[in-house]
Amino acid sequence: MPKVADALLFLESVAPVRWAFNFDNVGLLVGSREQEIKGIAFALDASEALVDFGRSFGANLLITHHPILFHGTKSINCSSPDGCLILSMAQAECSLIAAHTNWDCAPCGISDTMATLLELTPYASFGDGAEVPYSKIVTFVPVEYSDSLLDVMANAGAGFIGNYRRCAFKGAGLGTFEPLEGADPFVGRIGKSEEVEEDRLEMICPSRLVDDVVAALVDKHPYEQPAFDVIQLRPLVEQPLGRVGKLDAPMRLNDFRAHCESAFGGPALVWGDPHKSIEKVAVVGGAGDGTWQDALRAGADAFVTGEIRHHIAKEASEAGLAMLSCGHYATENPGMASLRDLFAEQFPDVRCQHFVPDSGWCARPI
Repeated sequence: MPKVADALLFLESVAPVRWAFNFDNVGLLVGSREQEIKGIAFALDASEALVDFGRSFGANLLITHHPILFHGTKSINCSSPDGCLILSMAQAECSLIAAHTNWDCAPCGISDTMATLLELTPYASFGDGAEVPYSKIVTFVPVEYSDSLLDVMANAGAGFIGNYRRCAFKGAGLGTFEPLEGADPFVGRIGKSEEVEEDRLEMICPSRLVDDVVAALVDKHPYEQPAFDVIQLRPLVEQPLGRVGKLDAPMRLNDFRAHCESAFGGPALVWGDPHKSIEKVAVVGGAGDGTWQDALRAGADAFVTGEIRHHIAKEASEAGLAMLSCGHYATENPGMASLRDLFAEQFPDVRCQHFVPDSGWCARPI
């Protein structure tokens, strides 16, 4: 039977903690990593109703999008909503995992699910995201060994850029060296200067993987003592928050509004010229209106999110970007069904259910 630790490991593979924004609180928030999983209940928010729902089919792991204990907590007061909720989880022997901004950004996550519901094809990432420390590893290798060493470094985690792997730069040059007594040279003889046609091989990788990549490089490099440099880079955004793509055919804003309402199952507030032609669409779930300028720079005709503040609606629409507010719950809840599907496939012997609260409860509007 899988444990909570196994659920966390799988979640890390699809929505790594490093993709969460620095203000966030994700991962295991309540419970034990060693607890054996009997069932998993998925929801947008943790609630007493979710605990009851999980209990109804024997679930003892809850996975939500929005975390509890979001800010620094110094005590668990059972007269507060969060305190009561934590007590209920403890009494039901339930653990709680939150997958918030890391799941917003992740492939198959909140934004991807929105793009799929709106039938945007193809779509790409845009906008802000968590900054991840990156480094560049540079080494020098005989030309005939260049491709095989590139593969070794890629398999250790180097050379990933967006949706591309095995990314590298190769530049030809001439390496020179002279083996000294005690050396066991791959090329050349002791005491004789040598020149070898080499490739300068450059690959980037997350700084946390540098030691693994260097160890693989040294182990498989043909030279007895390979030369290499590790250069620290500016942090990079590995996985941006938003998605932008095109509709199958352009439609007027009024018609696109109806398309959004059908996709998300509720009313949409719209700002912009009703007759504006909409073809390229940007999406961010929940309270995503702060990224409207990124959407505009990405060339979007319309921006769809959950909540839009009055002054943002005014600024964005006057800048020529149609704005559609489709509801925080409506834009994010479908993404939790997507997460449920991934877990159900990974853990086929564990019952995984998605909790949909009654209208008017648990932050689902009427």
